[in-house]
Amino acid sequence: MTETARVLHAQLHLLDRQVVRARDGRMVCKVDDLETALDAGGRPYVTALLYGPLALGPRVGGVPGALMTAVTRLLRPEEDPAPRRIPMSLVSQIGSAVQVGGEPGHPALERWARDNIVSRIPGSGDAATDTAEGHEHPGENTPGRGRLSALIGLQVTDASGATAGQVADVRLTQDGPLLDETGQAFQVAGFVVVPRHTGQLFGYERGPGGQAPLLVRVIIRRLHRGSRYVPWSAVGSAGADGVRLTVPFDELPPLTELYRRTSHSNASQS
Repeated sequence: MTETARVLHAQLHLLDRQVVRARDGRMVCKVDDLETALDAGGRPYVTALLYGPLALGPRVGGVPGALMTAVTRLLRPEEDPAPRRIPMSLVSQIGSAVQVGGEPGHPALERWARDNIVSRIPGSGDAATDTAEGHEHPGENTPGRGRLSALIGLQVTDASGATAGQVADVRLTQDGPLLDETGQAFQVAGFVVVPRHTGQLFGYERGPGGQAPLLVRVIIRRLHRGSRYVPWSAVGSAGADGVRLTVPFDELPPLTELYRRTSHSNASQS
């Protein structure tokens, strides 16, 4: 089936992107994770951008991630603090940065903690960021909500029970449930699955597009020649115990097929 909705990949296009205010371009935060909910059929869709140490810590993992989370919890007054969130209904544009409307901003205490404590924890990256003062968007531990990053890295087994690899990225299409009557949500369309850990995916392995030198593209695509795209229709289950497919892994399309699908979709929308 030809995709006509807008297509993004969570790891490639959203996670760790800078968030800026649409009206003046001022930096707000980085996308540390994505909040998800399930539609009536059990398919995840994105409901909010998550930011702050409580969103980034679980992604970092290990001792650095645990320290990041623990320090922030000590400084947050809530009984059960959750990551700060920006509803997807406020997102006006997704490109080299994510533009949002309204007045999102870091609470002063959490901004101080991130700049002076969390940023010094190994593995936290460049945690400090210039932020715009404005209304707080406190996160809530809402039942039924999850995090999209929890899908990345899951082990994948095919219909025969054989290990196929792990989820390296999540493909999203903007044809999910309506969000606050402003537009449709990005929902999970499928998974990019790699048979082994071969380093960071930069998009070059998915087709001839991109700005990398030819030699780099050739090397990366060779390393990922055994990788496949798993459409949601081929997913039997996806949870903390992994992703189980309903078809043999070898029958799935190679990643280069994504380039042709996306190119055709973009041509249809232009």
